[in-house]
Amino acid sequence: MLIWEEWMHRNNMVLTVLIVFIVYFSSALLGETFALADPTSPSLIILADVVCLLIAHRFWQGLNRFIFPALATLLSVSMWLFSLPQSLIVNVAFHLLIVGQVYFLAGKIRHYKIKSVGLKRLALAYLIGVVSFVSVALALSKGSAYFIGMESEVEHLLQAFSILLFASHILSHDEEQEGQVFSRSWLLACVVCLATMPIALFSLSSFFLVNLLLFIASRLLLNGKQFASLNVVLAMLFSSMIVLSEHAQQISPLGINGSVELLLAVCTSFFLLTVLLEHARFQHSFEYSQVMLVTIDEQGQIVHASKGFLDAMQCDFEDLQGRYLSEYLSEENASDLLKCGVQGQSHFYLPEVKLTTFSQRKLSLSLFADVVDDKDTHTQTIISFQDISDKLMLTQALSEEKELLEVTLSSIGDGVICTDKASRITYMNPVAEAVLAKLTKEVKGKQFSEVMPLFHEDTLEPIERVTDDCMRQRATLGLPELTCIKNHLGLVFAIQDSISPIYSKSGEIIGSVMVFQDVTESRMMTRKMNHLAHHDALTGLPNRLLLQDRLAQACKRADRNQHAFAVVFIDLDKFKNINDSLGHDAGDLLLQEVAHRLNRGLRSCDTVARMGGDEFVILVDSIKERAHIHTVIEKVLLTCSGEYELKGIQLNVTLSAGIAVYPDDGTNSEMLMKHADTAMYRAKKVNKSNYQFYNSQLDKEVEQRIEREAELVQGLKHGQFEPYFQAIVNAKSFALEKLEMLARWQTQEKLKGPHEFIAVAEEAGLMNKVTLQLLEKSMTSLVRWITTSVNLQLSVNLTADQLLDESFLNEFESLLDRYQISPKNIELEITETSLIANLDEMRQSLEVLQEKGFSVAIDDFGTGYSSLTYLKHLKFNTLKIDKKFVDDLNYDREEDDLAVVIINMAKSLGVSTVAEGVEYCGQAKRLADAGCSQLQGYCFAKPMPIDAISNMVELGTVMSQIHRKMT
Repeated sequence: MLIWEEWMHRNNMVLTVLIVFIVYFSSALLGETFALADPTSPSLIILADVVCLLIAHRFWQGLNRFIFPALATLLSVSMWLFSLPQSLIVNVAFHLLIVGQVYFLAGKIRHYKIKSVGLKRLALAYLIGVVSFVSVALALSKGSAYFIGMESEVEHLLQAFSILLFASHILSHDEEQEGQVFSRSWLLACVVCLATMPIALFSLSSFFLVNLLLFIASRLLLNGKQFASLNVVLAMLFSSMIVLSEHAQQISPLGINGSVELLLAVCTSFFLLTVLLEHARFQHSFEYSQVMLVTIDEQGQIVHASKGFLDAMQCDFEDLQGRYLSEYLSEENASDLLKCGVQGQSHFYLPEVKLTTFSQRKLSLSLFADVVDDKDTHTQTIISFQDISDKLMLTQALSEEKELLEVTLSSIGDGVICTDKASRITYMNPVAEAVLAKLTKEVKGKQFSEVMPLFHEDTLEPIERVTDDCMRQRATLGLPELTCIKNHLGLVFAIQDSISPIYSKSGEIIGSVMVFQDVTESRMMTRKMNHLAHHDALTGLPNRLLLQDRLAQACKRADRNQHAFAVVFIDLDKFKNINDSLGHDAGDLLLQEVAHRLNRGLRSCDTVARMGGDEFVILVDSIKERAHIHTVIEKVLLTCSGEYELKGIQLNVTLSAGIAVYPDDGTNSEMLMKHADTAMYRAKKVNKSNYQFYNSQLDKEVEQRIEREAELVQGLKHGQFEPYFQAIVNAKSFALEKLEMLARWQTQEKLKGPHEFIAVAEEAGLMNKVTLQLLEKSMTSLVRWITTSVNLQLSVNLTADQLLDESFLNEFESLLDRYQISPKNIELEITETSLIANLDEMRQSLEVLQEKGFSVAIDDFGTGYSSLTYLKHLKFNTLKIDKKFVDDLNYDREEDDLAVVIINMAKSLGVSTVAEGVEYCGQAKRLADAGCSQLQGYCFAKPMPIDAISNMVELGTVMSQIHRKMT
């Protein structure tokens, strides 16, 4: 069946038209063949009309309404070609037009039912249909008599209208309804309808009326498909009864009045059926609706309740019927409902009511009410409830989320400003309000540029349209570097961060949000740190890093402009002594003053930088003549050298400077700095407060120094350093009491004195190794000497660095332990200059060494620059008087000799004295008479190697020689 219908619909709609042709031809031929009626009688055609109507309902719904006039014309022509009677051709044409009109009316009525236009409009449609049917019937009857001389019976046409209108009810059938067609109820309805046929013998009108009533009543028992099938059966039965009424004498024809009554009865029956169905449908929809519906009367008692309401209340309708709705509402909600009713409101709404179910569950609902007044004093109120629990939960969740969002935006340390699409302010969090010193309500709706005027910190140029650019580009944009804002109070804040577009769920941009941080302090700190990274913290001068950059720029600029510039390396002479004697605070003050004087003596285009310690570098830019450099340096030395007053003490400060000139002495910053440094060291050696220009000879000196350092390393490797010893005797008895160990370097060419390699060894950091090698070679002989003279002491010269070097001292003590030599046989000598240069640290180190048993002697006493008050704070055993004081001895006046003064001072301190450089017997006698403890010099013995000094120690040679000289 489905395949047949599909083929009919899609492949050959013409076939359905052909079927209609066959039906009408068959009806006409059947009447003529069996002589059932006059060939001109059209009654039999009504059966064909019903078939045509059913075919139209099944297959022609999508076709144009004019198919029926076209079909009438085609069918009339076809019958004429077959030479059928004219009356039959006319009646067939009239019947097809009637089918088309009924089909049109049925379609409109179905459309009105679907649209639920109301009973009044539907009744009007039926009334118009009846009037139009009667009018068409009269028009066709009179028209045929007037134009073709054949009068058609009006009652027959009205009967055709009635039967077809009755059959058209199938057009209202919903094909998608489920259910079986054949059932006991359907068969029963058909049997009852057929059983009424005898009524037609008495009154055909009564027969039609009874069957119409049965048809209406059967709707209560049958489903949609069964009712439609019954409709077709009755239509065929009615058609058959019309045919029989014309040919059977027992059945009286209807006539014109009966035909009109039949038409009115069919229309009235269908209208009543529609009313009943609508009421039943409404009742069914109300009762079985899942929506919570309830109807109450004027007293508030429940009249009706939907399934949705009963399910929500968890009860049956019998439990609610006649009960007051207010019993299940809260007192407040019941009062509101009563108040709305008293005020006479026909429609009212309560946004939230609490309804208590039979299980005592509380439901949150919204209430919609419509008061229906039927004007018979029976007023009812239809109430619709809607569960808003999820809505309330969602509202609560949204409220909590909004609160969380507000708390979050209020708690974060960043400022947040939101705008709409027109860049108008919509929101500011507390941080933004604090920065702008305004509340959100004060600026809401104002332009972003008016509320948040951004500008560049350095150029002061305004930064505009950031929100517009962000939304136009649909991207997050970072704020430019050094962005600032100035609020209405005049306060300026440095800010940084970004601005982003805000999107709706549909992806449309609805505004922008700017998130910023107040970086005023951090930016100030960054500037400060940047300044500190490129400037000296003490003097504020550029440091090495900034100087390197300026030197690189100067090289590019000089190469481009074809001019020269000079790099001047400056060092303060003997600054370490000044710093250590007067303290670091005084040294810092001196450096600051020197930096101030250096800046004062230069041009604005020149640069003064501090490299560290007491080293400064000057960049003298744009030099046209070399003579200009002389003028600048002499001016600098004159300004910076001379008297300085620090903590009430007058100091004479000198500077040494080395100069390298671009491009003669180097084409890059590294080479220029190296050469200027080399020239500065040369100036230190030549003369204090002097300057030297770099030349290639200085590089040769550096190379020579490097070569000497390499030779020292080789000398250590081959054990070329030999200890020499000079005797120190008792000033009274001339007995040998001490031996001072002196360093000699035995190379392949010659024996070198200390003045040829000690300075190089100190600079190269090789003094520890040299000293330990000398001690290692001396220990075996010292053990033997101590055996001969138990109290003999070995005097060892050490630098300040060695005395402060724990690893060196540990190796020294390990050496003594290995040879089992007591520290009491060792005297440690340190020059006065080295001592006062590290006074605080040296004091602690010397005390530790003395506690271990070592003796301490201060060498070259009287040659330092410091006050003698430091002697009160030091523990030492011996003062060694420098040779220049011994050479200045005056043999006539004792009170003028500084050597004697030193001896007396030593006595007052309780320490012994050793006079160095005693070359004559007169000097020895004078010093001995003054109370000097010990004597040392060529008068007694020259420095000797181990073998020679061993003989002297073991044989007492010194004492015998002295006796001969003194006598």
